[in-house]
Amino acid sequence: MRKLLCLILALAMVFSLAACGNGNSEPTNEPSSSNEPKNEKVKVIYIGGTLGDAGIADATYEGYERMLEELPVDGEFVELPTDPSAYKATLLDACDKSPDMIFTSANNGMIDEVLSAAPDFPEIKFMVLDTALGQPGLDGLDNVLGILCAQNEVSFLTGYLAMKMSETGKVGIVVGVEYPTLSDFITGYINGALHANPNAQVAVSASGDFVDQAAAKETALAQIRQGCDVIYAVGAGSSFGTLEACKEAGVWGIGCDTDLAAQFIGVDDEQADCIITSAYKDWGAVSYNWVKRVIENPDALDWGTVEVYGIANGGCKIIENEIYNKQVPDEIKAEMNNLIEDVRNGELECPSYFDMTEDEYLDLKNSVMVK
Repeated sequence: MRKLLCLILALAMVFSLAACGNGNSEPTNEPSSSNEPKNEKVKVIYIGGTLGDAGIADATYEGYERMLEELPVDGEFVELPTDPSAYKATLLDACDKSPDMIFTSANNGMIDEVLSAAPDFPEIKFMVLDTALGQPGLDGLDNVLGILCAQNEVSFLTGYLAMKMSETGKVGIVVGVEYPTLSDFITGYINGALHANPNAQVAVSASGDFVDQAAAKETALAQIRQGCDVIYAVGAGSSFGTLEACKEAGVWGIGCDTDLAAQFIGVDDEQADCIITSAYKDWGAVSYNWVKRVIENPDALDWGTVEVYGIANGGCKIIENEIYNKQVPDEIKAEMNNLIEDVRNGELECPSYFDMTEDEYLDLKNSVMVK
């Protein structure tokens, strides 16, 4: 009897094991089918300027943070050194990490390093913000895309506003360093001022870099001593020095890249109140959309070219915040609205540095020199 019971138990175990191995089982330790999506993330490196500049670095970082939240992205932020001689090593270090994408700014020579490195890393897609139209060496590269916000358009608007707000007929612009993109800012600003007043005088100065606020402040004060009573600050982090000079001298300031007045509201209202507007460039949205487009369909992008985002397609605008509404008279705001609409509809074409010879550009600057 005991032997019969043992035999029955043994047979039961055999049938039980056989059942566990049949085709109806669902093993939990086996890997999923190769046909199922793997939800792999793409690796993106953002090489940006010093954060806290309230300029292109901060604006682009907003887009970077958004892509980390909303897109299948594994991201890394690398701060670009202030010394241009270190740009090459910084870029090559990033390339050696084998990312899928790198985006950065043209930034006073960085574009040259990207164009030099890109052919050696064909598997990496590069985007360069603030790339000049007609950038030498870009055409034919199938892994580099330049992006340009139409700073000539938004600066035309700020130049017009500056001259309308001026009591002296003299306005200024302080850039960090002048290179083609900054020359396009200057071109737009001068032509906007001339559109408002054919006898406009415009002081044009470079403070030396995009970091030194003290140097920018002294540069702006020199323009103010010449009689300029509206100053356009186009110097990233150094712009805070330009705007401080405006506050101390009791003249108007205009910011750039982000809403600079918003940085001071409730913190330094006297400073905020003198910043009548800012030339806003939506780098956050542009960088986010680039990464999204590359993920979805990289072949749809026109590599080796420069994409331009202007007033018409939302790439840039002037800030119309509570300070603007308070400080700018209604009749000037009405003129600005008409001007913006004319630019948006293409009825008014804003001259660009990229359509001029160097001699024509120098003649333009000399024609409005402050006397």
